[in-house]
Amino acid sequence: MAQIDSMVLGPVMTNCYLLWHHNHVLIVDPATKSGQIKQLIEMREGIVDGIFLTHGHFDHIGGVDAYARLYQCPVYINDPDLGMLSDPYRNASGLGEEVIVKSEAIGLQPGKNQINEFTFTLIDAPGHTEGSCLMIWGDAMICGDVLFQGSIGRTDLIGGSNTKMYQTLEMVKTLDPDLTIYPGHGPKTTLAQELKHNPFLI
Repeated sequence: MAQIDSMVLGPVMTNCYLLWHHNHVLIVDPATKSGQIKQLIEMREGIVDGIFLTHGHFDHIGGVDAYARLYQCPVYINDPDLGMLSDPYRNASGLGEEVIVKSEAIGLQPGKNQINEFTFTLIDAPGHTEGSCLMIWGDAMICGDVLFQGSIGRTDLIGGSNTKMYQTLEMVKTLDPDLTIYPGHGPKTTLAQELKHNPFLI
């Protein structure tokens, strides 16, 4: 049985997701170390197959090392954003408390990917960062900061690009409108709703 749990973590109110396939779980974008994540996994006797990152900004990666150590699990990110994990300047944490991921991360490639029990499609979606990506898992699209309810991710940080974001949004318009969107911040939505009401997709 597939299920997605969500929780809001960290100072920038980042959505962290737990993707479940029976008792196997994938942790997506752990912004900080949180007892809520540990409690949910213990309650369901979860087996953590890995940590998946939608992109490399500090507010999505702050809890990576804590959970990689706790569950002895691998870390995955779209290949172009690998270098952001160890670079506070590139991951936008350089002006505050620096965030550096020390755990070794595995770079993923676009297309069909498998992390133990989880099979999904990874789609390149640059614009917010060079390695921003969409994870299509069943009828769910985990999109990080590419797309929000009624808005899109900013493009003015290191690795951002207005041109590439425009190209990404044109690609998003071609995807299945029945997809449920799980963004990096704010409420979930559907692609059908965004195609009707999001000014950046109209």
